[in-house]
Amino acid sequence: MENKISKIILTGASSGIGKAIKEELKDYEIIEICRNCTNSIDLNDIEKIKSLKFESVYGIIHNAGVGYFGQFEDIGIDKIREMINVNFLSPMILTKNHLKDIKNNKGFIINISSASAIHPARIGVVYGATKAALRHFGTSLFEEVRKSGVKVCTILPDMTLTNFHKNTFFKPSNNELAHIKPGDIAKIVKDIIESPKNIVMQEIVIKPQIFKLEKN
Repeated sequence: MENKISKIILTGASSGIGKAIKEELKDYEIIEICRNCTNSIDLNDIEKIKSLKFESVYGIIHNAGVGYFGQFEDIGIDKIREMINVNFLSPMILTKNHLKDIKNNKGFIINISSASAIHPARIGVVYGATKAALRHFGTSLFEEVRKSGVKVCTILPDMTLTNFHKNTFFKPSNNELAHIKPGDIAKIVKDIIESPKNIVMQEIVIKPQIFKLEKN
């Protein structure tokens, strides 16, 4: 693939879904953004994100996310702000900073949202709200940029077997039928990027075959 259309920004690239996506897209030039990457940046630091700009970007995969769970009245303001910044505000700013290049390259924007964006999240009110906002951002942005040949897709995975739940009191079941693997999502991401130019997979909901959680 020609270099000018091979640069893809990937947030949260160091582990879980992001790491799987990076491995799946080995033929592309991946610009990693995460706390433990070459471009070590905290997506909660909005002032740094505002000035972040790379050249000749073909696409962005907004994968990084943070979630704090429990009763809404018990979630601290700092944690609420962090979820808004990482899950929603940073993706919007990064998209704005690179949208001209993406339009010129007829590229793509992929948002890794969550099933919590479309279902009530009783113990994840803020997390669900930020993921719903990201979903709506993508849906609306597509209507704006589709005439430029830009694909915008939101992926809404349910329980995925990653370390995302390490700080929660629940986690996906180890039952093979009760969780999504990061590699499953990575393959879908590649399919979206390499789909025919005349079609857009605008929204993809991914769920395991059965629903089962375990206590952490």
